Amino acid sequence: MSAPSVPAPSPRDSWSAHSSRRRLARIGRRVTLYAGLVMGGLAMMIPFLWMVSTSLKTRREVFSSAPFSFPTGLHWENYSNMWFALPGVTFGTFFQNSLFIACMATVGQLITCSMAAYAFAVLDFRGKRILFALILATLIIPFQVTLVPNFVLYRYLPWPFSDSGNWIGTNLPLWVWAFFGGAFGTFLLRQFFLTIPTDLADAARVDGANPWHIFLNIYVPLARPALATLAIFQFMWSWNDLLDPLIYLRDLPSYTTTVGLAFFQGQYIGNWPVMMAGALVSLLPMIILFLVAQRYFVRGITLSGLKG
Repeated sequence: MSAPSVPAPSPRDSWSAHSSRRRLARIGRRVTLYAGLVMGGLAMMIPFLWMVSTSLKTRREVFSSAPFSFPTGLHWENYSNMWFALPGVTFGTFFQNSLFIACMATVGQLITCSMAAYAFAVLDFRGKRILFALILATLIIPFQVTLVPNFVLYRYLPWPFSDSGNWIGTNLPLWVWAFFGGAFGTFLLRQFFLTIPTDLADAARVDGANPWHIFLNIYVPLARPALATLAIFQFMWSWNDLLDPLIYLRDLPSYTTTVGLAFFQGQYIGNWPVMMAGALVSLLPMIILFLVAQRYFVRGITLSGLKG
């Protein structure tokens, strides 16, 4: 007797098994990716959580307990001690100085860089490519190279309202430069403007709009993601800047938060709860700004730079 023949699998069953394997492999890769992202996010949160817990501990608990242990009680007095730690000036003064400088620098960059980017992306004029290449070339110059020339320049610029008669000792060198444009902001916005269809500008020209109206009514509203990205970057750079305020500012009431925290470290060395309380307060504007503009920030990073 001949053995019974085994029916061969149908093409539909083979395709279904192959599709199931691909689906399981795709789910496995996604789970692995999400697990890696969650672990990486938790690892990045460890310094922040340590800073929060340290700011709520006593000085004795910092040195006697484990680094990531919870405080025995919420010692909010560390924040009040930090706020009034320095004689004659409060931490709020440093906070206001940093907020003013960062806001002015951000506004200046948004205005001038958007206009320059619009000119390089939309308008046609002689030498546009050469001028844009020269602007980009300034990105490769280290900022340390320009420290001495800038200091000499601000020293000879008159300002009658300062004790020295020039810009040294004032906050003018920290934000006035932003109203003269910047290479990074111009490049970022230009790349975004190039992704906007030129048909919109052509239709506006047919209706009688001039370049200024096209810029304000078409390109600026459509460039909100890129503008939000530049605003976050510029605010962050100005807020975290330590070297420039340390060079140009002379008086304690004119210091920024970064210089104030460095002054804390020198005056209250080892007082980690007070220092961590000041560091946490100085981070609040950056956290709030990112939470408010997160959607525009992610979209601007995704869309900018797609067209050269």
